[in-house]
Amino acid sequence: MVFLVIAHASPVEHGVLVVAGVTAVVAYGWGWLRTRDASVWRLTAWCAGVAVLLVSVLPVMERWAQRSFTGHMVQHLAMIVAAAPLLVVARPVITLRALGWLPRRTTATERAVARRWRSHGAIASAAAFVLVLYATHLTGIYDAALRNRFVHDVEHVAYIGSAIALWAALRSSGRDAAFERVGAVFGVIGGSALLGVVLISASSPLVDTYATRLGPIDALADQRAAASLMWVGGMATTLPLLLLSVWSWASTEDRIAHRQESLTDTRASNRPVAARRD
Repeated sequence: MVFLVIAHASPVEHGVLVVAGVTAVVAYGWGWLRTRDASVWRLTAWCAGVAVLLVSVLPVMERWAQRSFTGHMVQHLAMIVAAAPLLVVARPVITLRALGWLPRRTTATERAVARRWRSHGAIASAAAFVLVLYATHLTGIYDAALRNRFVHDVEHVAYIGSAIALWAALRSSGRDAAFERVGAVFGVIGGSALLGVVLISASSPLVDTYATRLGPIDALADQRAAASLMWVGGMATTLPLLLLSVWSWASTEDRIAHRQESLTDTRASNRPVAARRD
């Protein structure tokens, strides 16, 4: 999250931002080399996710976000649609354990929390994600974020954090929570679509800062363009989420079926041996 916190910083501090990104890649790479399943895809996903996150908070992106609702939407979609899933696919927890930064053995409490997360994480994360969208777009938070650096940073942390939680929950396996994961995706689809309708159908700009800087007419047109972009970005987010949920469900069922077939074959092959012994 250090990338988001110093997004409005001076050029010197932006150099620190780049150093932080390089450090994140190097640290992950060192841990990746020490893991048993050193997948090139995971390393690539981490590097790409960090790169997208860095690009989303570059000064040029921040200036665009300050001037335009559309620019701000592009910045947020980069975090939600691109950076978050890439960071989740990279599975950084495995790397942190390889580095010794996390214990290799889990406690009973951690296992209990993990079970609850597998059962209810999809619904909880989807609700949190939609709540963040509505709270930041339909209240004074969005306007305050354009005027106050701390609010803007918190807003970005909320976007990337809720998106990572959502992608991680829907990527998890488990037979019991399969319906919940699919339902969570449709909840995100419905929630984001309704928010887009509210932004497009509004008769006046919802963000006073943009109305002042662009004028009411241009600000309203910009707001509608941003809402249209939200719809497109929402489809780019929710369609892969839906496919991911269905794939996770199907792969779990497939593993269970193969395991049952394997057990049946093992029992069948052991019966003649037992009969000969008798």
